[in-house]
Amino acid sequence: MEWDLLEKTTFWIEDIELEGVDLAQVAAVAARALGLAENEVMVVDVRPGVVAFDVLRRRIQAEMVAGKGKDILERLRNLPGVTLGPGASLHSEGVLGLIALEPALAQEILRASEKMSREVGEAVARRALVFASGSELLAGKIQDTNSPYIMEALRSAGYKVSFGGILEDDLTAAVNKLEGAIEQGYGLIITTGGVGAEDKDCNIEAILQLDPQAHTPWILKFTPDRRRHHKEGVRIAVGRVGITRLVALPGPHEEAKLGCQALLEGLAQGIDDASLAEKIASALRRRWQEKVGNFAHSAYVER
Repeated sequence: MEWDLLEKTTFWIEDIELEGVDLAQVAAVAARALGLAENEVMVVDVRPGVVAFDVLRRRIQAEMVAGKGKDILERLRNLPGVTLGPGASLHSEGVLGLIALEPALAQEILRASEKMSREVGEAVARRALVFASGSELLAGKIQDTNSPYIMEALRSAGYKVSFGGILEDDLTAAVNKLEGAIEQGYGLIITTGGVGAEDKDCNIEAILQLDPQAHTPWILKFTPDRRRHHKEGVRIAVGRVGITRLVALPGPHEEAKLGCQALLEGLAQGIDDASLAEKIASALRRRWQEKVGNFAHSAYVER
């Protein structure tokens, strides 16, 4: 189970004295006890009776550190130049506090934490937020038919759903809204619209800013004319930030419905993000083939 250390990356040993010791060796001994690379732990402070260490990574496997305090002390005891007094003990705060626990207690806490984490993850996964997008919606020129449909479809599938509002045709604003939704603990965030080739369309780019590895298969491709079409086509996106999945669907209502249906099928099947993106894209490509026929075949992309 991976945990974020946040700012609590330091642990220290009390009732310890050093004499003529290479601090790199001291750090290396502690690193090996924690299952870390030698360059991932360093000694950051030495005072009479106290030696402080810093873990040089933000995220760790909790199992690597839990209950490892005694092992660290024993390894240091065998290092020439290190003297441990009768009251030698290891201390830390936050997640690293697990180091100092008795191994049996540490394992019990890990099991309870893993169960709680799993339960929280399952609850978060069923929380969904739906965004509409576009200046025409903000201006009240057109009606939002996508969000009500998608929200009802999600509710029918067992999701707890909220409406996130309307995303502006602005990349920075869209990224900020999506980041805020992620921080609020939604497991599924869906946007509709803003996936086309116009310069105002920015939802794909917003998801890519949050997840550079997001899957963004093309629905249609064509040559930009720099008038209406500033990008080379239309695509959807499936990305992930932590346990949150982000999905960008098209804006036209029939396409949003079709994409939503494919999304829910894929979620029910438990397929991975790449397969989910392709499932949605394939459904939309088929619709374009049926709608436009051979005329669009040369512009139609499958990948």
